[in-house]
Amino acid sequence: MSKNTKQYFAVFGDVHGRVALMYAASLLWQRETGIQLTGILQVGDMGAFPDPLNVDDATRQHAKVDPDELGFSQFCAHSQDAELFLKPANSPPTYFVRGNHEDFDYLSQFKSPAHVDKYGKINFIPDGHWVHLASHTTIGAFGGIPPVIETKRRGKKSKKTYKKSKLKSLNDPRLFTEEFARTAFNKENKLDILLTHAGPKCASLSEGSLLLTELTERIKPKIHIFGHHHKVIPPCEGPAGNILIGLEHFKFDSSKEKIIKGSWGILVLDGCSAEFTFIDSEDPFLSYINYFDYRSSLTL
Repeated sequence: MSKNTKQYFAVFGDVHGRVALMYAASLLWQRETGIQLTGILQVGDMGAFPDPLNVDDATRQHAKVDPDELGFSQFCAHSQDAELFLKPANSPPTYFVRGNHEDFDYLSQFKSPAHVDKYGKINFIPDGHWVHLASHTTIGAFGGIPPVIETKRRGKKSKKTYKKSKLKSLNDPRLFTEEFARTAFNKENKLDILLTHAGPKCASLSEGSLLLTELTERIKPKIHIFGHHHKVIPPCEGPAGNILIGLEHFKFDSSKEKIIKGSWGILVLDGCSAEFTFIDSEDPFLSYINYFDYRSSLTL
């Protein structure tokens, strides 16, 4: 982590295809503050479906109500959205991990961190990998959701259930495996930021993953950010004594005029210190944004 210059990251919960909205919010924040973002961090369920005809059932259903659920495809090729949001010189790079609603055949092609767009702005980080930014900040990724049964239990029936769950994790691309969670990264990987899709089991998240708790205790990232659970967790102490942050899904509320609270915020790194603040949907600069014409907000 850089000791000399402040770094600013826009951090987003599950986007589900709303890449254009994510960039609109980020660029409006830059315009409002006059601060250039170091990057955008996204915790999975980006809705990474490059072919809108090849989506999962949940995405297909949600897209009937909100077509932006299919928006990721616009950033994988030349399009008006890609040119509007990615071409500008001040458009920040994005770093994202896999969730449980993605095109897993597509993402499995990336064996190491790589960009998915022609402008080199949107970067996917596969599980167990990391990127070193020019600012000397290291961002690691461990996406997906945990197996239904994470640990062995006593009793014949429990052992059978555990074995069945373990087998499913090997064949269901939405899940991560117990073995990989126990071996990903190593002691030499000093992560400043760990992005996971699911969260760790802890006092703030009783439904979290025990395997992710063990992972963070082993590798001790300074900051751990996650989404998935539809639960807002303001910065608190995580299982590894680190900063833990949980975000809501990033979308408009039922009024279609306000972005859901707790779905995005700004992380500021300053030397060895870190501060995270959720963006209030009532902030004046967000008055430019509503569901129907947010793409035009950058020209106002």
